[in-house]
Amino acid sequence: MTIARTLSFFLALLVGSALVAVVGIVVGVRTRNPRVLRFTRTMQRDVLNRRALQDAGTPGSPWAVVRVPGRTSGRVYDTPVGVQRVGDELYISLPYGEGAQWVRNVRAAGGATVVHDGREIEATTPELVPIAGTPMSGADRVAVAIFGVTHALRLRAESSTPVSAR
Repeated sequence: MTIARTLSFFLALLVGSALVAVVGIVVGVRTRNPRVLRFTRTMQRDVLNRRALQDAGTPGSPWAVVRVPGRTSGRVYDTPVGVQRVGDELYISLPYGEGAQWVRNVRAAGGATVVHDGREIEATTPELVPIAGTPMSGADRVAVAIFGVTHALRLRAESSTPVSAR
C-alpha cells in the first residue's frame, strides 16, 4: 500500500467514525437516552459553554445567558442559551428536555436573570410550553427537527436594564 492510499484509508476511517458519533448523539438525544444525554450535557457544559459564555448576552451575539442560583448550593450559575423575545415573553428551546439542571433551577427559583442583547432582564413565571406554538419552532427549525425538541421554557420579562461593561 502506498502512503497516499494509507492516508486516504485513515482519513476515510476518521470521517466515518465522526459521522457515526454524530448520528449516535442525534439519535440518543432524540430518543432521550440517559447515557447520551449525560454525555452531551457534560460536553456542552465543560467544553462548548465556556466558549459561548465569552460573548453571550452581548449585542449581536446569538447566545443569551441564564443566570440562576442552584437549588441546593445557592451558587449562581451562568448557562448560555438561545433566546427569542416577543414583547414581554422570552422563549428558550430545551434540546435536552426539562430535566436539565439549569431548567430545574429556574423553575425552582420562580425565574432568573437573562442577559440578552446587552441587557439584564429579570424574568419570572417559568412555564414549559410546546415548542410548536413558539417563535423557536421557526427560528431554530433545523435544530428543533434534528434533535426532536418538543418543549420550550417561556419566561415573562419583568424589568430590563443595560449591562455594565464586562
